[in-house]
Amino acid sequence: MEISTLTLKLIILLTPGAIATMIYRRLCVTSSERSDFMFVISSILLGLFSYLILQILIVILHFFCNTTLTPCDCFNYGILKTFSDIGSSQTIPYSEVIYSSGISVLLGLLITKIDNDKILNKFAKKYNISNKYGEDNLYSHFLNSPDIEWVYVRDLANSLTYLGFIKFFSENEDFKELVLEQVIVYNYPDSEELYQLERIYLCLPKDKIIIEQAINANYGEEASTTQSPTDNINNSNPSVDGRESQEQSRETSTDNP
Repeated sequence: MEISTLTLKLIILLTPGAIATMIYRRLCVTSSERSDFMFVISSILLGLFSYLILQILIVILHFFCNTTLTPCDCFNYGILKTFSDIGSSQTIPYSEVIYSSGISVLLGLLITKIDNDKILNKFAKKYNISNKYGEDNLYSHFLNSPDIEWVYVRDLANSLTYLGFIKFFSENEDFKELVLEQVIVYNYPDSEELYQLERIYLCLPKDKIIIEQAINANYGEEASTTQSPTDNINNSNPSVDGRESQEQSRETSTDNP
């Protein structure tokens, strides 16, 4: 199959957009499906933005060069050949493609930062436009929260609980994967400590796992002073402490009438 000169030119012109899209896909945390059609659309849009930014930079440089004593001939002021000769297959503006490719790297990083930090969603929530938190699911959203570091991972199938510091995590259609560091392994549900590990990789079925945020995790201390998962739940529930104090009061009043 022969490729026409115009088709080859369009492929080369889409290079900046493809670079920005690949950076975004590689670095962005999202669980949504990524189709080839959306890759092409993203490449076109991000490529267009890259050329527009280049055009704006040329105008700004030309303005400042004209205000100095020495003229600047680094750029010829005018409309980019990418825009003016888009329908022509005779010439390919390689210099503009190279400059736009450099801009596309920064553009891809910027868009990734905006998406990962949910800046647009935070702005919409602040002004009551939308309460949507982003495209990622609740699993990724929960573990990406800045206050989530130490967690209890309940392995329901094997009756085990893992207390550890989240290092990495991912998921697919059937399993959730985690890498924990400074791990303490307990029986579940009686919370008897079994052993400690420096690091562990877990791959558990999606319907056989519970993840809870741990409070005041003390790794490396003696078993008698280490807070178990059950203790963590009881300590965070004031009603349990209240019932215990009431029972102690009743016992004291019975012994000492």
